[in-house]
Amino acid sequence: MIRAGSLIRSSTQNLLRHPLRSVLVSVTFALGLASVVSIVGTIEGGRRTIGHDLEALGTDLIAIVNPLRLGSVAIGKPTSGVPLGIDHLELIAERLSPITDSVSPLRVDLGLTSLAGISWRHTMVSTTPGFRSVLRPGMLVGRFLQEQDQWPTIADGEVPAAIDEALAAKFFSDPSDALGVKFRSIREGKAFTSRIVGVVSDPLLLRKHMSSFDATSRARSIPARRLEFLNLYLPWRSNVDLPTVVLVDTPSVDDVDQVLEEVMALVEEEQLGVYVHVQKRWTALVLGILDRFSGLGHFVWILNLVVVLILTGTISLLAIDESMEEVAIRRAEGATVGAVMLPVFLEGGLLAMLAMPPGIYLGIMILDYGIEPVLGWPAFLPAQTVAGTCVALLMTSVLASVLPAMRVAKLEPATVLGRRRDL
Repeated sequence: MIRAGSLIRSSTQNLLRHPLRSVLVSVTFALGLASVVSIVGTIEGGRRTIGHDLEALGTDLIAIVNPLRLGSVAIGKPTSGVPLGIDHLELIAERLSPITDSVSPLRVDLGLTSLAGISWRHTMVSTTPGFRSVLRPGMLVGRFLQEQDQWPTIADGEVPAAIDEALAAKFFSDPSDALGVKFRSIREGKAFTSRIVGVVSDPLLLRKHMSSFDATSRARSIPARRLEFLNLYLPWRSNVDLPTVVLVDTPSVDDVDQVLEEVMALVEEEQLGVYVHVQKRWTALVLGILDRFSGLGHFVWILNLVVVLILTGTISLLAIDESMEEVAIRRAEGATVGAVMLPVFLEGGLLAMLAMPPGIYLGIMILDYGIEPVLGWPAFLPAQTVAGTCVALLMTSVLASVLPAMRVAKLEPATVLGRRRDL
């Protein structure tokens, strides 16, 4: 019967007798584990961050959109129905207000805003104070538009406005500095002065960390910048502004389907030619794509472990070939097949366990100093994933020892020793 203490001592001595081989195998395991940790941390961190951003956009929103075109981007499809007009707003509010948190009309235009020689083209959104309920991240500083915020009755009066954090950052190093500042803006060829009463927090947290990819931002198209929430929010003029969108904020994501039924009934009754966008469905679609991407990432790290298996298996097989005479002598002295096979498996397991701490540490360093500064999102390493990867690495070490162990098991001492006449 093979004693555990003797087996461990024999395996340890064998590792110490071949330091270069032991270091090579251990380094291979450590690099494999580090790459798995960095891959999983990147994918899981990105999935969580993007999912958080999508949640911040509001999964409980329904948008009733008039087909329109901004730059090269078309929203909705032209239909034969009646476009959404001012007369419909009161009816929509009457039907939906009892079952929703807010019903906010929006007029969306492209415009230009300037300050101290800096000019930016962006979208201008006229809306009502109820729109405040859909601003999930809230206000960075100041407040959103309120009932008392109206267009001035005099020609050169100041228009109270709120500005997105992303747009304010185009003019100031600290977006909070935009509070109280007067900008010169142009919309539909008409110039006016806007005074900032509040700065809206950026709903896309991911973009805050992506400055390394922003070198070409000035060359982007207007529609691409519009998707960055470069918005200036202006008061709604009930008798002037034609709605581009009516944004419906339901009480919760569970109420979306019920409110959607009422919206579709209203659209059919009024024969409106509009496009109904359900944020819940769009978010679910994107999250499904992210889940598939995550699955692809896990396939990559499994493939990575296969590469580690091949490399360590090759090294172990070469090592067995080098020590074949030593094994043959032990067999000739009466050692059983199990007595010479078990150390091979044990050596692989010991090297894998020695590689785990440096491998995990190296993977975390790659995430902290290599991946996070470039991609911008914080890494996330589920404990069960790290533990599962360590177990998978241990299994890889065992599998890598299968071929060397089989070679030892099939060894014929006489044949091997016959080749060494000096023994």
